[in-house]
Amino acid sequence: MKRFIIWLIVTILSWEGIICQNQQCTDSTNIIADSCIYGQFEELCRDIVLLKKQSDNFPIEDLIKDKVAFVVFSQIEEWRNYIWRYQHLPIFDGNKDNYQYLILKENVNHIIILSSEERDFDVSKLDSLNDIKKSIIFLGNHNRIDLSVTNKFDDILFVPTNSAVARDVSVQAIFGAIDIKGILKSNISDEFQNGFGIECESIGRLRYLPPESIGMCGIDIHPKVDSIVHNAILNGAFPGCRVFVAVKGNVIFNEAYGYHTYNKRIKVQLHDVYDLASVTKITGPLPLIMKACDEQLINLDAPFSDYWEDWKGKLFHRSNKEALIFREILAHQARLTPYINYFPITLKDKEYNTKWYSLLPTDQKDLRIDQHLYLSGKIKKEVYKAIRKSPLLEDSRYKYSGLSFMIYPELLAQLFEIPYENALYNSFCKPLGASSLRYNPIGKVDDSRIVPTEFDQYFRKKQIKGLVHDEAAAIMGGVSGNAGLFSTADDLAKMMQMYLNKGVYAGKTYISKKTFEDFVKVQFPENENRRGAGFDKPLFGNDTLSIKDSYPAPSVSPESFGHSGFTGTFVWLDPKYEMVYIFLSNRVYPTRENSLIYRMNVRPSIQQIFYDALDGVD
Repeated sequence: MKRFIIWLIVTILSWEGIICQNQQCTDSTNIIADSCIYGQFEELCRDIVLLKKQSDNFPIEDLIKDKVAFVVFSQIEEWRNYIWRYQHLPIFDGNKDNYQYLILKENVNHIIILSSEERDFDVSKLDSLNDIKKSIIFLGNHNRIDLSVTNKFDDILFVPTNSAVARDVSVQAIFGAIDIKGILKSNISDEFQNGFGIECESIGRLRYLPPESIGMCGIDIHPKVDSIVHNAILNGAFPGCRVFVAVKGNVIFNEAYGYHTYNKRIKVQLHDVYDLASVTKITGPLPLIMKACDEQLINLDAPFSDYWEDWKGKLFHRSNKEALIFREILAHQARLTPYINYFPITLKDKEYNTKWYSLLPTDQKDLRIDQHLYLSGKIKKEVYKAIRKSPLLEDSRYKYSGLSFMIYPELLAQLFEIPYENALYNSFCKPLGASSLRYNPIGKVDDSRIVPTEFDQYFRKKQIKGLVHDEAAAIMGGVSGNAGLFSTADDLAKMMQMYLNKGVYAGKTYISKKTFEDFVKVQFPENENRRGAGFDKPLFGNDTLSIKDSYPAPSVSPESFGHSGFTGTFVWLDPKYEMVYIFLSNRVYPTRENSLIYRMNVRPSIQQIFYDALDGVD
């Protein structure tokens, strides 16, 4: 309601030509910060000055090289929101007497002090941290810089004001998301004189800037998105959601709406994690499959059985899948059965069979299904057997199937000769800074940040939170290729931006351009199959359809790609417009029977707003 009132006032004023003209916001009013704050961002991005640079990882380029921590003295939650966009790093309260001991306990080797108070902190506390690299960011008037202690720091970044925008921009500068090219406008000392400044180029991480940074006008976007989301929540399509949009590497929309559940006790926050459901397919196994292709461990045009021995036909080991081609499987036209219900294998008279389950983990029963329920790892062989013995469909046409994705974790572990989770985390999640993009988040992510999904009436018979919603993935211990990954919107966006950049992010190449382009193209258009290799693609003729009939929004380009998830998640990337669109929700709360998100066309309707806003923007 508050945002609607602001929008109404702004709209009335804009009729008089006061607020927004030709999609360029003026400074004639402070009514709505979102639309007219870009000038502050632009000015600060020009004015931040790097005074000293001795660390070989400042601004931070390599997220693995150093174990970094931050020390702040105020606005801790605000700083956390900014920092955790890039990596979920420890943040210490500098007002506490023992913060330096906590740093030593964490085995940190690089601290960054954010000095935004109107007073000096006790620099003597740093004497116990002699072996740790130290960087400091001074926010405010340069007269606050204590020149007598600058030798204690390896790096010094000066931000000329202390405001929310200044704090935001300073963190983006620390992580190399924006250029640092500012120079001092007056003398500070003999060392730091007028015109001094060390330049550092951006390394290409996502920037967080208002829509005006790309010529769009925020006051046209927010009310429209708010209206669709609030109407969906009001009608019970989902209790809350996250909407994230980046265009040309600029995050122009990043909002949290509603609550974790309908009891409205916990508001959705920016760094809450959602069960990604089938979005796992393109964020878990698929990047590793592309990496395997780059390393010539996989040939998409070879039989899948070349890499998965269980599908080879042998004496007393019949298989109807020996000749199935890897590319056709990824494009969902290999005649595979769409779905197998595996968990009944483990039940007896609809109850947990003690042959398979125990209340406590053992050497044989170590797959965690719930806090006090563990499943035998032998179930995986039963799953693989059920897949091998499943019938093939009659026609070689597009039919979505998740069967092969149950196999990929084991197959990829064999190819890379390390556990699947380790391969994914070390090769992609960790260097990207996607800290929350994890399987089984319980114990890895604060419980208050995990958004619950369905009350499972069929298998676990309880409210599901922090455990994968999908039953097939659940019996694999929560680690599967078809489902199981959890993530925040910001962390998911890093992998999506890497895809949009054709395998490159922040100066690091993860997948070759040639391999990526092979996967993202429509694989079998002659067979009326729109799919890429693992990726989903728009309906053929999508631009001629209404919002009700299109998939996704009508204005997406034919080059675009993405995936949807059963829990109410959706990601879509459009190279033509350089757009990343992410929608996260728990529409299955409290039951999967709730299909309002589809009937109300929530996700494509929101997506279309951004295409409409881009119309006419260079």
